[in-house]
Formats: sequence, C-alpha cells, structure tokens
Amino acid sequence: MKKMKTILLIMCYLAISCNSDDDTTTTSIVDLKADEITYEMVSQTSATTGEVRIRGHIKNVGNANFNSSLGQQVAYLIERPLGTTTETVMATANLPAVINVDQEITFSYTRNWDTTIEFQNDIILRISYDPDIFIDGNLTNDDANMNNNTLVLQGNTINSLF
Repeated sequence: MKKMKTILLIMCYLAISCNSDDDTTTTSIVDLKADEITYEMVSQTSATTGEVRIRGHIKNVGNANFNSSLGQQVAYLIERPLGTTTETVMATANLPAVINVDQEITFSYTRNWDTTIEFQNDIILRISYDPDIFIDGNLTNDDANMNNNTLVLQGNTINSLF
C-alpha cells in the first residue's frame, strides 16, 4: 500500500509539472545577421556609367538584445575581384554596444560604376567580432549563428540599374 501511495504521488507530481505554466521560458538567442546588401543609382553620366551607392544592412534577428562593449564588433562592406581572394574594405561600421531585437544598422559607400566591365567585383557584407568575445563571460554578446555573418552580392547584379 505504501508503495502504491508513492507511485500515485509521483504520478500526480508528474501530471502537475507537465501542465505547469513554468514551461513558457525560452532560451535567449542573440543573432546579428548580415541581412541585406542594397544598391541604388546616385547619378548617371552615360548609358553605361554612373555613381552607385551600396548599402549594408546588419540586423539582430535573435530574440534577445545584443549587449557588448564598443569596439568589439565591426561590420565591413568589401569588394573582391572575381576569381581572387583579394579583398578591399570599402566601408566600415563600428557597431554600437547595444543592438535591440529587430534593430537594423545600415551603412554605405558610393563608387563609380561602369557596366562595360565584364567581370564586376563581388560585394561582401561581413560582421567581425573581437577574438575574445566568446570567452569574456558575457553571454549577451555571443552570436548564436556565425553562419549568417557574411553575405555576398554578385557585382554584375548592380548592372541592372543602367
């Protein structure tokens, strides 16, 4: 009988804990993402040439705010000639210490564009972190998904503006 009471108590406990509203807690996820590269015509000097503005968009797509220190995270807009590993930084954004959920950071550069160039440079948007950011004990600046920190746009796509 004592064994049966123990089993019933355990079953009641399990039933109550399974139906408890305490299961609503979610894991905090910080995820800065190289979200988008956009481009627009600034001025057109001929049918094939003009000035183009290229923008990088970084977004916190996680469910928790990013909290860090200034200088621990930077975003770059980079150009890389096709078929090479040579990269030239065209614009830099020192990301703020706090980036709220769904907040977007946008930065840009302007350059001359010529559609007659057969192989346009790739445009790369990249988020870079201080090497010690994952060992500093601050979990609110640990990016949960490092796979979405780089985005590449084929330069020939920008030719469609002309």
